[in-house]
Amino acid sequence: MAATRTAAKQVTKRTFEGSSQGRHVQLLGLPRTALPNDLRRLCGKSRVENVANAAIDYHRFRPSGEGLLSFTRPEYAAAAFKALNNAVVGGKTVKARTLNNIPKLPRARGPKGVLEAGQRGAITGNGPSGGVTGAGRNVVIYGLPGKLPPSTLADNLRDFKLAGTEYGREVVVKLETTKLTYTSRHLVRMASVSEAYRLVRKLHMQSWRPDIHEDKFTVRAFVVS
Repeated sequence: MAATRTAAKQVTKRTFEGSSQGRHVQLLGLPRTALPNDLRRLCGKSRVENVANAAIDYHRFRPSGEGLLSFTRPEYAAAAFKALNNAVVGGKTVKARTLNNIPKLPRARGPKGVLEAGQRGAITGNGPSGGVTGAGRNVVIYGLPGKLPPSTLADNLRDFKLAGTEYGREVVVKLETTKLTYTSRHLVRMASVSEAYRLVRKLHMQSWRPDIHEDKFTVRAFVVS
């Protein structure tokens, strides 16, 4: 019986270590507030080098508690796994595992491409960085009136610097929902990271157009990192 358990442990160890030939390290159990910069700081603190990319994983634009680090070579990922497994981030102990294949990374869409993808319903908010590019310049706004068109939202945000004006219209995309609801959610791409956070500070947990809707719609806004 003891020999069987030892053999099983050896097989498990070989299987786990064998996966370290990938160039990616997934971190599990992250705080929901973790940002890509937190992952990079963790790497610096743990003396992990050669990080090509750091991303937070999302499900419908909500942090899933997982993160992804990409490296240029498998041996760098293997070293990172050893250094980061059981590391502490924000008071939580995280687990690491190496990946040969990773979830589909965001396509490098420009402002025009984001608008077209939104019209096709291709933006789901799933995967690393929520499936969109933008490096902290994207804001998802929840709790807006269900029939609010993107053009009207953009007009109400005219005091903010939105991206995409070079195409004649701002990047404001109405996102599909999986259930019947009288509210809607929109993806808004801002001109800069600082402008994205300024928008969130202004809108989060505020009533939307109380002059029209009174207190029927309380807005929640989050930056997608």
